Amino acid sequence: MDFILSKAKSDIEAIRAAAPGDMERLIAASTKCFPFKSATEASEAFKSQLDVSSADNKGNDAVSGALFVVRDEITAAIEKIMTIERFIALSTPPMEDGNNFGVTVQMMVAKFSKDVRDDLAKVLDSLPGYFDARAGAYEKMPTVPSKSSSSSSSSSTSSGGKDGDEKKESSSTSSEEKKSGNTSMDRANHVVAIDVSYYFKLKVALSNLTDNYAVVIDNVNKNFDKLSAPKGHSGSNSMSMF
Repeated sequence: MDFILSKAKSDIEAIRAAAPGDMERLIAASTKCFPFKSATEASEAFKSQLDVSSADNKGNDAVSGALFVVRDEITAAIEKIMTIERFIALSTPPMEDGNNFGVTVQMMVAKFSKDVRDDLAKVLDSLPGYFDARAGAYEKMPTVPSKSSSSSSSSSTSSGGKDGDEKKESSSTSSEEKKSGNTSMDRANHVVAIDVSYYFKLKVALSNLTDNYAVVIDNVNKNFDKLSAPKGHSGSNSMSMF
Protein backbone atom coordinates (compact mmCIF):
# COMPACT_ATOMS: atom_id res chain seq x y z
CA MET A 1 0.00 0.00 0.00
CA ASP A 2 2.99 2.31 0.33
CA PHE A 3 3.10 2.69 -3.44
CA ILE A 4 -0.58 3.68 -3.60
CA LEU A 5 -0.12 6.23 -0.82
CA SER A 6 2.99 7.62 -2.50
CA LYS A 7 1.08 7.95 -5.79
CA ALA A 8 -1.83 9.66 -4.03
CA LYS A 9 0.54 12.13 -2.37
CA SER A 10 2.19 12.89 -5.72
CA ASP A 11 -1.24 13.46 -7.28
CA ILE A 12 -2.38 15.81 -4.54
CA GLU A 13 0.83 17.82 -4.78
CA ALA A 14 0.11 18.28 -8.49
CA ILE A 15 -3.44 19.41 -7.67
CA ARG A 16 -2.15 21.95 -5.15
CA ALA A 17 0.39 23.29 -7.64
CA ALA A 18 -2.23 23.61 -10.39
CA ALA A 19 -4.83 25.28 -8.16
CA PRO A 20 -3.89 28.94 -8.88
CA GLY A 21 -4.14 28.31 -12.62
CA ASP A 22 -7.41 26.44 -12.14
CA MET A 23 -8.91 29.38 -10.27
CA GLU A 24 -7.79 31.85 -12.92
CA ARG A 25 -9.35 29.67 -15.63
CA LEU A 26 -12.66 29.37 -13.75
CA ILE A 27 -12.90 33.12 -13.20
CA ALA A 28 -12.05 33.81 -16.86
CA ALA A 29 -14.67 31.27 -17.98
CA SER A 30 -17.34 33.04 -15.95
CA THR A 31 -16.55 36.36 -17.62
CA LYS A 32 -16.45 34.86 -21.11
CA CYS A 33 -19.48 32.56 -20.92
CA PHE A 34 -21.82 34.88 -19.04
CA PRO A 35 -21.64 38.43 -20.43
CA PHE A 36 -25.29 39.29 -19.66
CA LYS A 37 -25.79 40.87 -16.26
CA SER A 38 -29.58 40.63 -16.01
CA ALA A 39 -32.34 38.26 -17.07
CA THR A 40 -33.91 41.00 -19.20
CA GLU A 41 -30.66 41.62 -21.06
CA ALA A 42 -30.24 37.91 -21.76
CA SER A 43 -33.90 37.54 -22.76
CA GLU A 44 -33.73 40.34 -25.32
CA ALA A 45 -30.57 38.91 -26.85
CA PHE A 46 -31.95 35.38 -27.05
CA LYS A 47 -35.30 36.52 -28.46
CA SER A 48 -33.59 38.37 -31.31
CA GLN A 49 -31.77 35.15 -32.26
CA LEU A 50 -34.84 32.89 -32.19
CA ASP A 51 -36.03 31.84 -35.66
CA VAL A 52 -39.71 30.99 -35.27
CA SER A 53 -40.24 30.22 -38.96
CA SER A 54 -37.78 27.36 -39.37
CA ALA A 55 -38.18 23.68 -38.59
CA ASP A 56 -34.41 23.54 -38.11
CA ASN A 57 -33.88 24.13 -34.40
CA LYS A 58 -30.37 25.57 -34.38
CA GLY A 59 -30.32 25.84 -30.59
CA ASN A 60 -28.88 28.62 -28.49
CA ASP A 61 -25.11 28.81 -28.93
CA ALA A 62 -24.57 30.99 -25.86
CA VAL A 63 -26.34 28.60 -23.48
CA SER A 64 -25.12 25.34 -25.02
CA GLY A 65 -21.56 26.69 -25.21
CA ALA A 66 -21.67 27.69 -21.53
CA LEU A 67 -23.14 24.29 -20.66
CA PHE A 68 -20.24 22.46 -22.28
CA VAL A 69 -17.70 24.62 -20.44
CA VAL A 70 -19.42 24.13 -17.08
CA ARG A 71 -19.73 20.39 -17.71
CA ASP A 72 -16.00 20.07 -18.41
CA GLU A 73 -15.05 22.11 -15.35
CA ILE A 74 -17.36 20.09 -13.09
CA THR A 75 -16.03 16.74 -14.28
CA ALA A 76 -12.44 17.95 -13.83
CA ALA A 77 -13.18 19.20 -10.30
CA ILE A 78 -14.93 15.96 -9.33
CA GLU A 79 -11.88 13.94 -10.38
CA LYS A 80 -9.54 16.17 -8.37
CA ILE A 81 -11.74 16.10 -5.29
CA MET A 82 -11.90 12.30 -5.49
CA THR A 83 -8.09 12.29 -5.54
CA ILE A 84 -8.05 14.45 -2.40
CA GLU A 85 -10.50 12.12 -0.66
CA ARG A 86 -8.40 9.11 -1.65
CA PHE A 87 -5.26 10.71 -0.22
CA ILE A 88 -6.97 11.48 3.08
CA ALA A 89 -8.40 7.96 3.36
CA LEU A 90 -5.02 6.36 2.69
CA SER A 91 -3.37 8.66 5.25
CA THR A 92 -5.82 7.79 8.04
CA PRO A 93 -4.00 6.02 10.91
CA PRO A 94 -5.29 3.02 12.88
CA MET A 95 -7.92 3.89 15.46
CA GLU A 96 -6.54 4.21 18.99
CA ASP A 97 -7.11 6.11 22.22
CA GLY A 98 -5.86 9.68 22.46
CA ASN A 99 -4.12 12.06 20.09
CA ASN A 100 -6.96 11.97 17.57
CA PHE A 101 -7.17 15.69 16.79
CA GLY A 102 -5.40 15.21 13.47
CA VAL A 103 -7.86 12.46 12.54
CA THR A 104 -10.73 14.83 13.34
CA VAL A 105 -9.21 17.34 10.93
CA GLN A 106 -9.02 14.64 8.28
CA MET A 107 -12.66 13.74 8.80
CA MET A 108 -13.84 17.36 8.58
CA VAL A 109 -11.89 18.08 5.39
CA ALA A 110 -13.00 14.79 3.84
CA LYS A 111 -16.66 15.44 4.68
CA PHE A 112 -16.66 18.92 3.18
CA SER A 113 -14.91 17.63 0.06
CA LYS A 114 -17.45 14.83 -0.34
CA ASP A 115 -20.37 17.24 0.13
CA VAL A 116 -18.98 19.49 -2.60
CA ARG A 117 -18.45 16.51 -4.90
CA ASP A 118 -22.01 15.25 -4.33
CA ASP A 119 -23.45 18.68 -5.14
CA LEU A 120 -21.37 18.88 -8.32
CA ALA A 121 -22.56 15.43 -9.38
CA LYS A 122 -26.20 16.55 -9.00
CA VAL A 123 -25.57 19.59 -11.18
CA LEU A 124 -23.85 17.41 -13.77
CA ASP A 125 -26.84 15.04 -13.87
CA SER A 126 -29.23 17.95 -14.45
CA LEU A 127 -27.46 19.45 -17.48
CA PRO A 128 -28.96 17.24 -20.24
CA GLY A 129 -32.41 18.42 -19.14
CA TYR A 130 -31.79 21.72 -20.90
CA PHE A 131 -31.81 20.19 -24.36
CA ASP A 132 -34.93 18.13 -23.69
CA ALA A 133 -36.84 21.10 -22.26
CA ARG A 134 -35.87 23.43 -25.08
CA ALA A 135 -36.61 20.93 -27.84
CA GLY A 136 -40.06 20.25 -26.42
CA ALA A 137 -40.88 23.96 -26.17
CA TYR A 138 -39.56 24.69 -29.67
CA GLU A 139 -41.69 21.99 -31.28
CA LYS A 140 -44.85 23.54 -29.82
CA MET A 141 -44.39 26.85 -31.63
CA PRO A 142 -47.24 26.85 -34.23
CA THR A 143 -45.33 28.35 -37.15
CA VAL A 144 -42.57 25.78 -37.05
CA PRO A 145 -43.42 23.90 -40.27
CA SER A 146 -43.96 20.18 -40.38
CA LYS A 147 -42.98 18.42 -43.59
CA SER A 148 -44.32 15.23 -45.11
CA SER A 149 -43.37 13.52 -48.33
CA SER A 150 -44.51 10.51 -50.35
CA SER A 151 -43.32 8.73 -53.45
CA SER A 152 -44.67 6.03 -55.73
CA SER A 153 -43.50 4.17 -58.80
CA SER A 154 -44.95 1.62 -61.20
CA SER A 155 -43.84 -0.29 -64.28
CA SER A 156 -45.46 -2.60 -66.84
CA THR A 157 -44.39 -4.52 -69.93
CA SER A 158 -46.32 -5.99 -72.84
CA SER A 159 -45.34 -7.84 -76.00
CA GLY A 160 -46.92 -8.28 -79.40
CA GLY A 161 -49.69 -6.08 -80.62
CA LYS A 162 -49.54 -3.26 -83.07
CA ASP A 163 -46.63 -1.41 -81.55
CA GLY A 164 -44.56 -4.45 -80.64
CA ASP A 165 -42.96 -4.82 -77.25
CA GLU A 166 -43.71 -1.97 -74.96
CA LYS A 167 -42.42 -1.03 -71.52
CA LYS A 168 -43.91 1.69 -69.38
CA GLU A 169 -42.53 3.17 -66.20
CA SER A 170 -43.77 6.02 -64.08
CA SER A 171 -42.82 7.58 -60.77
CA SER A 172 -43.97 10.52 -58.75
CA THR A 173 -43.00 12.29 -55.58
CA SER A 174 -44.77 14.89 -53.57
CA SER A 175 -44.04 16.89 -50.48
CA GLU A 176 -46.16 19.08 -48.32
CA GLU A 177 -45.25 21.71 -45.76
CA LYS A 178 -47.83 22.81 -43.26
CA LYS A 179 -47.93 25.75 -40.92
CA SER A 180 -50.60 26.11 -38.32
CA GLY A 181 -50.86 29.87 -38.13
CA ASN A 182 -49.12 32.74 -36.42
CA THR A 183 -46.67 32.04 -33.64
CA SER A 184 -48.09 32.56 -30.18
CA MET A 185 -45.90 35.10 -28.41
CA ASP A 186 -46.20 33.02 -25.25
CA ARG A 187 -44.78 29.97 -27.05
CA ALA A 188 -41.79 31.95 -28.29
CA ASN A 189 -41.32 33.48 -24.86
CA HIS A 190 -41.40 29.99 -23.35
CA VAL A 191 -38.40 28.93 -25.43
CA VAL A 192 -36.55 32.11 -24.51
CA ALA A 193 -37.46 31.69 -20.83
CA ILE A 194 -35.92 28.20 -20.83
CA ASP A 195 -32.74 29.63 -22.36
CA VAL A 196 -32.59 32.40 -19.76
CA SER A 197 -33.33 30.05 -16.87
CA TYR A 198 -30.56 27.63 -17.78
CA TYR A 199 -28.19 30.48 -18.61
CA PHE A 200 -28.36 31.73 -15.04
CA LYS A 201 -28.45 28.23 -13.55
CA LEU A 202 -25.17 27.57 -15.33
CA LYS A 203 -23.76 30.89 -14.18
CA VAL A 204 -24.62 30.07 -10.56
CA ALA A 205 -23.24 26.54 -10.97
CA LEU A 206 -19.89 27.86 -12.21
CA SER A 207 -19.77 30.46 -9.44
CA ASN A 208 -20.51 27.82 -6.79
CA LEU A 209 -17.90 25.53 -8.30
CA THR A 210 -15.30 28.29 -8.17
CA ASP A 211 -16.08 29.17 -4.55
CA ASN A 212 -16.37 25.61 -3.23
CA TYR A 213 -13.32 24.30 -5.06
CA ALA A 214 -11.33 27.22 -3.66
CA VAL A 215 -12.41 26.23 -0.14
CA VAL A 216 -11.53 22.57 -0.75
CA ILE A 217 -8.02 23.53 -1.87
CA ASP A 218 -7.68 26.04 0.97
CA ASN A 219 -8.64 23.34 3.48
CA VAL A 220 -6.01 21.03 2.04
CA ASN A 221 -3.28 23.68 2.01
CA LYS A 222 -3.95 24.94 5.54
CA ASN A 223 -4.16 21.45 7.02
CA PHE A 224 -1.78 19.51 4.81
CA ASP A 225 0.50 18.42 7.65
CA LYS A 226 -2.45 17.06 9.62
CA LEU A 227 -3.96 15.44 6.52
CA SER A 228 -0.74 13.66 5.56
CA ALA A 229 0.41 12.79 9.11
CA PRO A 230 -2.48 13.25 11.58
CA LYS A 231 -0.48 11.84 14.50
CA GLY A 232 2.77 13.47 13.51
CA HIS A 233 5.49 12.05 11.32
CA SER A 234 6.45 9.55 13.98
CA GLY A 235 2.99 7.96 13.87
CA SER A 236 1.97 5.26 11.44
CA ASN A 237 -0.70 5.60 8.78
CA SER A 238 -2.67 2.86 7.11
CA MET A 239 -5.87 2.32 5.20
CA SER A 240 -7.83 1.60 8.38
CA MET A 241 -11.04 3.59 8.64
CA PHE A 242 -11.33 5.84 11.68
